[in-house]
Amino acid sequence: MLEDLPETFEHCAEVLKQKLLSYQSQTDDYYNSCVTEFQDQLKLFEKELPYVSRLAVDSLLKEHEQKLSYSTGRIRHLFNKQLEDWESVK
Repeated sequence: MLEDLPETFEHCAEVLKQKLLSYQSQTDDYYNSCVTEFQDQLKLFEKELPYVSRLAVDSLLKEHEQKLSYSTGRIRHLFNKQLEDWESVK
């Protein structure tokens, strides 16, 4: 176990530096592979997009618009209630 420890601080620093450089290289490789995979997924998505039914897109849009409208109305209601509460405190 003691034989695994570097004999000098300089040697310890050099080992640490080499390990950090190795980790950096590994993270760079991983990052690059993730970017490449993401680009491939985007290309596939762009290729398949024309086959998505316009009806499906319209349906999703309507659903999201309804959710947005509901959320906006709820926020507006809560805001107006808070304003009323503040007015009653005055």
